[in-house]
Amino acid sequence: MLTDKAIRDAKPKASVYRLRDGNVVGRGFGVSVAPSGAKAFFLSFTSPEDGKRKQVMVGRFPAISLKDARMKAAEMRTAVDEGKDPATEKRRNISARMEQRALGTLNDLLDLYVSDMEVDGKRTAKEVRRIKGKDIPTALLARPAHLVTKDDILDVLTPIAQRGARVHSDNVRAYLHAAFEIGRHAESITRWRGKAPKFNITHNPVATVRKTVIRKPRGQRSLSRTEVHALWHTDKLTPPMHLALKMLLATGQRVEEVLHATWAEFDMEQMLWTISGERRKTRGKTSEPHLVPLTQFHLSLLKDIQATTTHQRYIFPARGSDAPRRYDSLTNSVSRLVRSTGVEAFSPRDLRRTFKTLAGSIGIPLEMRNRLQGHALTDVGSVHYDRYDYLEEKRQSIAQWTVALEGIIRKGLDEK
Repeated sequence: MLTDKAIRDAKPKASVYRLRDGNVVGRGFGVSVAPSGAKAFFLSFTSPEDGKRKQVMVGRFPAISLKDARMKAAEMRTAVDEGKDPATEKRRNISARMEQRALGTLNDLLDLYVSDMEVDGKRTAKEVRRIKGKDIPTALLARPAHLVTKDDILDVLTPIAQRGARVHSDNVRAYLHAAFEIGRHAESITRWRGKAPKFNITHNPVATVRKTVIRKPRGQRSLSRTEVHALWHTDKLTPPMHLALKMLLATGQRVEEVLHATWAEFDMEQMLWTISGERRKTRGKTSEPHLVPLTQFHLSLLKDIQATTTHQRYIFPARGSDAPRRYDSLTNSVSRLVRSTGVEAFSPRDLRRTFKTLAGSIGIPLEMRNRLQGHALTDVGSVHYDRYDYLEEKRQSIAQWTVALEGIIRKGLDEK
């Protein structure tokens, strides 16, 4: 009877020779030793298909142990007894594997999807290329697309969502869903017929994977303390655009009021920013200037802004122009930030809402928040009789907000 030791000790000879196993799994089972020293288990049998004597390799030693080889040979012997030919079955399996390898992989599928997007001129094609290299494991990219399962998709999306990038997770899900749809119908898409790899995709594994995010309607977004902390410390923005967003958070003013602000409006000694009535977006309800009190925190921020420009008029001048920055330059910067970090989408105007929400959470009354932000008060008393500027009260409130904001910048905790 063969043993692992006897097989290990078997020395090569000038020609192939065989050691038969006395174990009855038996009947034709043994190991062959080649002149090179390579050893392989085999099973000899009479084919039930054509009556010929055949031999099939069970496995190579020591990659497969004697015990496992005997079990595998026993299974083959049972197949023979049931009228099957193990050699024929093996050829079919090899042929199936080769055919499977010839089918398009997930990587091929995503390349096809990107090409389809590029033909249609879609700019998000570049984003799909990026996620292919960053978010999808190499081993999964190499797998035939038709073998990718729902669990594989979840294994890709879950880590993205768990790191807080739930919007990005949903975007990746959408891209994968669209890619599999193209793969399913590639043969019937005129532009890809005869050109795309065969994918043999019968169902879309992304179809039953649920989204992780229910987006808030546009205009209702308020950033959390954690998000404000991350935004303040991001390195994904140019200095002018980053400072503009910081100024929005620090003052709570309108985007246009910040972007179009001039140096002449700031009195550093009096620590006061005066926005003229003409620049206020109050729809004709008041022509009074809006007084925004400043703290040392704001003066430091203005000093940082001053370091980025030599422009004598606007604090955020447009590049190569004597005009102020346009609103779309800031929104484009925020959009790029959202795409690169996966944070839930927001707009620059949401920072004004963030100021109001977080300032309320630290106890600043609604009326004072409205006054700080320059909202036109429409009650009869305010419109016709109240000429008090509330500057001192606003100074106290902005100082309270500044302390809270500095705490958020340091810690970013979502707690009051």
